Amino acid sequence: MANITQIPKESLYRYCDQDLFTFSSTADLESLPSIIGQSRAQDAIDFGINISGEGYNLFVMGPAGSGKYTLVKDFLDEQVKLRSDGSDWGYLHNFSDPQTPWFVSLPAGQGRQLRHDIEKVVHHLIEDLPRAFDDEYYRGRMRAIDESSRKHRVRLFGTLQAEADRKGILLLRIQDGSYAFAAKRDGEPMTSDEFEQLPLDQQEKTEDLIASLHEELQNSLLELREWERDNQEKVSALNYEVAKEVISRQINKLKHAYPKSLRLQNYFDAMQKDMCDNVDTFLKPEDSNEESLAGVDSALFRHYQINLIVDNTDLHGAPVVYENLPTHQSLLGCVENMAMMGALVTDFSLIKAGAVHRANGGYLILDVDQLLMQPFAWEGLKRALQAKEIRFDTLERMYSLVATVSLEPEPIPLDLKVILLGDRHLYYQLYELDPEFAELFKVVADFEEEITRNHDNHMLYARLLATTVQQEGLLHLDRDAVSCVIEHGARAVEDAYRLSLHQGDMTDLLRESSYWARKKGENVVSRQHVQLALKSRTERVDRIRTQLYNHIESSITCIAVTDERVGQINALSVMSVGGFSFAQPSRLTANCRYGDGDIIDIEREADLGGDIHSKGVMIMSGYLGSTYAKDKPLSMSASLVFEQSYGEVDGDSASLAELCVLLSAIAEVPLKQSLAITGSMNQHGAVQAIGGVNEKIEGFFDVCKRIDFTGKQGVIIPQSNIQHLMLNQDVIDAVAAGDFQIHAVETVDQALFLLTDIDIGVCDSQGQYPDGSFNALVSQRIQHWADIHKQEKEVHTEQAETQ
Repeated sequence: MANITQIPKESLYRYCDQDLFTFSSTADLESLPSIIGQSRAQDAIDFGINISGEGYNLFVMGPAGSGKYTLVKDFLDEQVKLRSDGSDWGYLHNFSDPQTPWFVSLPAGQGRQLRHDIEKVVHHLIEDLPRAFDDEYYRGRMRAIDESSRKHRVRLFGTLQAEADRKGILLLRIQDGSYAFAAKRDGEPMTSDEFEQLPLDQQEKTEDLIASLHEELQNSLLELREWERDNQEKVSALNYEVAKEVISRQINKLKHAYPKSLRLQNYFDAMQKDMCDNVDTFLKPEDSNEESLAGVDSALFRHYQINLIVDNTDLHGAPVVYENLPTHQSLLGCVENMAMMGALVTDFSLIKAGAVHRANGGYLILDVDQLLMQPFAWEGLKRALQAKEIRFDTLERMYSLVATVSLEPEPIPLDLKVILLGDRHLYYQLYELDPEFAELFKVVADFEEEITRNHDNHMLYARLLATTVQQEGLLHLDRDAVSCVIEHGARAVEDAYRLSLHQGDMTDLLRESSYWARKKGENVVSRQHVQLALKSRTERVDRIRTQLYNHIESSITCIAVTDERVGQINALSVMSVGGFSFAQPSRLTANCRYGDGDIIDIEREADLGGDIHSKGVMIMSGYLGSTYAKDKPLSMSASLVFEQSYGEVDGDSASLAELCVLLSAIAEVPLKQSLAITGSMNQHGAVQAIGGVNEKIEGFFDVCKRIDFTGKQGVIIPQSNIQHLMLNQDVIDAVAAGDFQIHAVETVDQALFLLTDIDIGVCDSQGQYPDGSFNALVSQRIQHWADIHKQEKEVHTEQAETQ
């Protein structure tokens, strides 16, 4: 049959010609300023970073290892230089409402300076206030107040004493400091016995005098208390006056240092008033232990200090923050608690910032998969972006998990651009399932996974390798090693004319190649070292493949690679385990018989077949009916199964094999077991490309080598898969020696011809196939079943008429 291609060795691997390179090693190449092949993503990131407006946050999507973070970070490193420095953020004690601390924003570096300035003020007051209250001026005024109080006391009690003496009553001051009256005799108080010996009328007269004197005493004591209260107010006013004079000098220094911040000006006024009202804190010697004298960091003075939650002193430009564990707390901050006397307490100094606080005024980079895995983190981030403010809503308070009094810090205004990094499926899921997502992330940057393979891109790739080598401190690659890495890049994307842009995989390969070169005592990485890195990488993960092929070799898993069998074919699928893909040759069998037209997919019936595989079986059924039963019923039943298959089967790459084995069973024509086949098909019999073609060819080759390598084996693949071939050297050598064949087909008929060596036959104008052709045998068998069906129908009709 014409147009069947036996692929030559030149088409099995597209080499990168090292002679086209003008450098001797990557040491001769200039590094790249950015990664390659991402112009679309670069434009989108540039747009998203520079545009202003609500909701213009970015979602950068692409597979892991494609360089998303690197490209974004490079862009931001340049962009932040053009923006003003970030701000310092802190919280201040609210003296009028301690449960609602104030936020304060300062230019970068001033927060730390403010903390230092407040600390100096407190230290100065700890030293200056005791001196001020020990000053002669203060003591003189205090003595005057005390002397006035003493004189008033003397006058009151002198008058009372004189009145008592005139009435013959003695005024006594007892041990507890109170006063009492008693009758006297010879200047001494009478005893109770002496008083009782007095005449009754004298006793009553004395008691009346004492009662009137006691009333005068109470009036004097009341007057004295009023006087002392007035004096205490004078003392308080004096203390406030002296304290204010000292404190205001220090507070004014703070005011002059921060004249542009109205919030700080108000705070300094409130702080001054609180210090004046509580000046005793600075004066009591019994409290002046080492901790209290430690200054503003002590518990006595902590409420005067700023809680600097974001310190951007060392920042130049806008902040760029990458949070690798975006929990609700690490994103939005928290208010911590501390245990005190068996209870949990808190204050403004226990407010802790999150990544959103640190990135405020700049950019926050997050991995969306990590973000979505953390409870309430995504909702908290959206709430902050929508409200344009950061609130401290702890999960404990939101869900009443802890019954403690907490703070409600004043919300901080939010000016932030968020950049999410993630896979495409996460972007599309969020877009479909979260109605708020599209409003908050209006810019998407989609990373390319591959680029065209040509000489210009080969040179860019070489420079990319040179850049990675320099950044990682690896050994440089010679030209042949660069060619080998480029060839691996083509193999990675299963296309000889494309190159992988998976930067993570490329960097790992360079690291491993450099390791093997150093281990061999070489100073430059060669092709041998790159190949050794690839080989060792495979050997580390191929235990399952080795076990599978051992089972085939020992006939535990039945695969025939010689002879011919009816209704049996070697199909090829790909298994992926932990990122390692390899071929799994399988025996596919078919049985057919007269029936009602059902083709039973046993994999589907056993819940082992996926939807795409079932679709492939239905396409095959459509082809079978349209080709062989246009004018008659398809009166047959058939069953298809992957023998010794115990896992799920999915994909349509076996649909060509399923059709061929079914037609073999119908025509009773044996198929060559020396050929394995892979490919999908449409309802018109055209063969279509499949994935994993290199692994499939290499897998069947390895199985043949293990079982019985006759030199007659081969693989049938779709014609459209030729461009994807990047095969191992041992397969290429076998093809070059004529010991292994790789055939490319475009139609089902071409595949059948290779498998049977029988003329397939073309239908003539009367719908007949040439005698002895494969299609004639199939058509005859289907016609036979159709005749049986017709006869049964006629019998049923006659029986019905008789009845």
